[in-house]
Amino acid sequence: MPKQATKANLIAPYGGTLVNLMVDGEERQELVTRSSRLPSIQISSRALCDLELLATGAFSPLDRFMGKADYERVLTEMRLRNGILFPIPVTLPVDEAALPTYGEQITLCDARNNNIAVMQIEEVYHYDPQREARLVLGSTDPRHPLISEMVRWGKVYVSGALKVINLPNYYDF
Repeated sequence: MPKQATKANLIAPYGGTLVNLMVDGEERQELVTRSSRLPSIQISSRALCDLELLATGAFSPLDRFMGKADYERVLTEMRLRNGILFPIPVTLPVDEAALPTYGEQITLCDARNNNIAVMQIEEVYHYDPQREARLVLGSTDPRHPLISEMVRWGKVYVSGALKVINLPNYYDF
């Protein structure tokens, strides 16, 4: 008796829409060229991992690093500003001095200065790492791995539309 093939029913992405921030074709070629002329910021390995998760939809419905409204509501209520449950902030910390003094777009680079994405700067805001640690992690103990890392982060978070031109390269050794 032959088995009949059935089409799998996939669940809907969290928040309703699967986010894909990768650009391709002519738009990618244009962004690759333009990214080399934009001011650039080297982001941490943690931020690079978050960027990859944003780009591929793993953090759907997020389509960017959190702006201040989402960040504040996630800290206090574990919800995005539209009410969708989201347990931790996904932010891009940068050193305020590293922000360009001109232009509205920046290139985000990995530790080897490979261009990964172009960000349209829409929001820059200060945050309190002690408050964030207390609300998200329930501790301010500097022995906690994330808290000890947070003291080395920049003093501001940056948010804006992202166009990812390359995913990070990983090397086995």
